[in-house]
Amino acid sequence: MKKRIFDYTSEDFRHANRQQIVDSIRLSEGRTLMVENVVAITPPIDVVSGAEIAAAFGADMITLNCLDVMSPKIRVLSEDPEASMSIAQVKEATGRLIGCNLEPVPADVQHIDIGRTVTTQTVEKAIELGLDYVMLTGNPGNCVTQETILDAISLVRSVSQEIIIVAGKMHAGGVGNDYNLSIVPAFAEAGADIMMFPAPYTTPGVDPLLAKEMMAAVHSSGMLGMLAIGTSQEGATESYIEQVAIASKAAGADIVHIGDGGYSGIAPPENILHLGITLRGRRHQYKRMANRR
Repeated sequence: MKKRIFDYTSEDFRHANRQQIVDSIRLSEGRTLMVENVVAITPPIDVVSGAEIAAAFGADMITLNCLDVMSPKIRVLSEDPEASMSIAQVKEATGRLIGCNLEPVPADVQHIDIGRTVTTQTVEKAIELGLDYVMLTGNPGNCVTQETILDAISLVRSVSQEIIIVAGKMHAGGVGNDYNLSIVPAFAEAGADIMMFPAPYTTPGVDPLLAKEMMAAVHSSGMLGMLAIGTSQEGATESYIEQVAIASKAAGADIVHIGDGGYSGIAPPENILHLGITLRGRRHQYKRMANRR
């Protein structure tokens, strides 16, 4: 199946294997959009989940942040304060590639639920739930490093040869920014499919030139590259989003990510839309927004 990811239908996603998905992103030539959503927060619009908002505004890949895979609940704004959706329901409603963050925290970090961390059991559970990919990274204050992420890649790949692995840091995460490119080949050897770094203009010192060096290092290792807006600047102006999108694509990013730091666990929908239009133009953006069959 030689399709670009923004041409995929829900049926395509159901039947595609790991290599086909990776190939579909590569074929998309920098026009793949990942949207992150904090599922533990009630979304800003009633009846629908944050993931459905992300799909409606053009996401190809939707990453569920703060999902406890041992007790998976995706919040919905409703008269019932306990209203939630399952992973299966979200996959059916969105028709998109659905993954979650799992955090490879050091052993001395105890404040995060086990279901949000990387263990053999949580990876097995993610697969059982039907998640298409895991993103190995760290939320602010959780002390995740490139080295703990590297160990987590090996663990995930030992559990499954089929699940897609996205790995890397999009911000300091409590231990400082890390732009070390010497670790990139090790991520590939451990089994990562996609490696992420901060997008230009998001973390201190990352300009378009450094982002280009990051993506060149990732591509030379055989992985796909992702540049991420994970510093709450996803809630900035549309003109800022446009600058980041253009610079990320010029740097060679295969995927551009927009984080969840807007209202109620998702970026302002207008910014998701503007990012998609900038990356791929109205034709492919509107097609992606409309196509959930």
